[in-house]
Amino acid sequence: MRAIDGTLQGAATIPPRPSAVAPLLRRIRRAGDDDWRARLRWCGLGDGALAEVSAAAAHHRPLVIVGERGTGKEFVARAVHALSRPDTPFLVLSPEANFPVDARGTVYVENAHLAPGLGDRALGPHRLACGARAELPVGVLPSAVVLRLVPLRERPGHLVPLVHHYLAAHARRVGGGRRRFDRSLLALLAAWSWPGNERELEHFVVDVLEAMPGTLVRGRDLPESLRVRLDPSAGVAGIGLEGFEEVVAARLAPVVEHWHEGRGTDLHALVTGACERALLRLALARTHGNRKAASRLLGIARNTLQSDLRRLGVSAAPESPPEDPENAR
Repeated sequence: MRAIDGTLQGAATIPPRPSAVAPLLRRIRRAGDDDWRARLRWCGLGDGALAEVSAAAAHHRPLVIVGERGTGKEFVARAVHALSRPDTPFLVLSPEANFPVDARGTVYVENAHLAPGLGDRALGPHRLACGARAELPVGVLPSAVVLRLVPLRERPGHLVPLVHHYLAAHARRVGGGRRRFDRSLLALLAAWSWPGNERELEHFVVDVLEAMPGTLVRGRDLPESLRVRLDPSAGVAGIGLEGFEEVVAARLAPVVEHWHEGRGTDLHALVTGACERALLRLALARTHGNRKAASRLLGIARNTLQSDLRRLGVSAAPESPPEDPENAR
């Protein structure tokens, strides 16, 4: 079993206590929850995931789970909670929210690396669990137990087992009986980097099941709207406007599904701001920082582009010098 960090800097480790871990391991085995156990087996904690989660549950220190988006930080926190405090509530809070003073159980803070004054807040009787995409600053929650989730692209051996797990988990709900992917489709999946990790993979498998009937799903039959999600270089021209909207909808689906109200900002502002910033950066990158050319590409006035750059906080690279007509010949 891998060591569990005792501090956020990894300077110390908390050795698991066998007397405390063993009953927890027996409890999860008796529970017979195959889906939960399978997800733990193929999560970013590696082969020792069950033992690591059990060891973390044996302690009552704050818990920090570090990993990229879509790696299942909240799921791991829920697993620790289920083993340590199964009869108490599991509360999910945004980084800006105040801790409930009377909560008993586990309070999970999303995106804790963005939470102001996290270490100064009163914990009360609950256990604090944090999900973070980056290491917390030095001195914040120094006594925390830290679990780190490895992104899916760094453990390619987990891809096919995860696909089989998601197929089994969703095939009955989607309909059509037992389903499997052929080798060509698995090869397409293996060639993609999965920046959204397990969450992105699960949504893709579900979308394939819903779009393609039949026992055997072949890669050559994959609709273009799904194929482009594995090969974005195909571009909008290859899928048309309708297909492009399908791709955007597929990318937004996990954001909408996991959004919690009361985060201090609204979902519409978050999505539109992110899309506008990404579009401006891409346009400036294509035109090598030439704002006049970027405004023509976007179909907006140059003053509008300048205003949007300031409003959205996008830093524009210095404009490229005009091309010398003599050199262009």
